[in-house]
Amino acid sequence: MGKVVSILIGLILIALGVWGCIAESWQGAVVTFIKGGLVIMALVVGLGILVFGLSELRAAPEPTPAEPSSSSSGPPEGGSEQK
Repeated sequence: MGKVVSILIGLILIALGVWGCIAESWQGAVVTFIKGGLVIMALVVGLGILVFGLSELRAAPEPTPAEPSSSSSGPPEGGSEQK
């Protein structure tokens, strides 16, 4: 029952949002709000990418994994092979 209610509330809110975007009296305010949201989102995403890049620069390089000394591809000596 809760899933149905959440779906209905979601559909009602989507309809109200579409109506708010289309309504003549709110159109300028909605566009201004969306522009402001895009600017803030660009700032936050840019800051996150900058912090990630700086942390990658400061991180020590990872050592490459050592190659096995023997070139045989079978099981190790004394090991049992499962079938």
